[in-house]
Amino acid sequence: MVTEAELNEHVDEFIRMVRDTQEYKDYMHMVEVLHRKPDLYDQVMVFRRENYFLQHAPEHEDIYDRVAELRNKNAELLDTPEVYDFLMTEWTFFHMMQTLYDRLMNGIDF
Repeated sequence: MVTEAELNEHVDEFIRMVRDTQEYKDYMHMVEVLHRKPDLYDQVMVFRRENYFLQHAPEHEDIYDRVAELRNKNAELLDTPEVYDFLMTEWTFFHMMQTLYDRLMNGIDF
């Protein structure tokens, strides 16, 4: 039987392993790149927040038109190389994490 303390040690090791992935390193690098340009960083955070709320809007809302409108409104921002690279590395890292979370949740019966 595994104790909670042993499990926590494995979680700590898991965290170290995630931080050692190229996906995490690339994502953190792009966070640093954006932080060097505070105005750009702020614009990206506003875009991300608006996009997040759209993705979690009630089902009856026409999300596709609203997402297209948001992207059109932010076309210049999204065409900025640092922003594009940030969003792509963010998506790659978050996709990896979602896959890990899904595997964890699917592997536990409760």
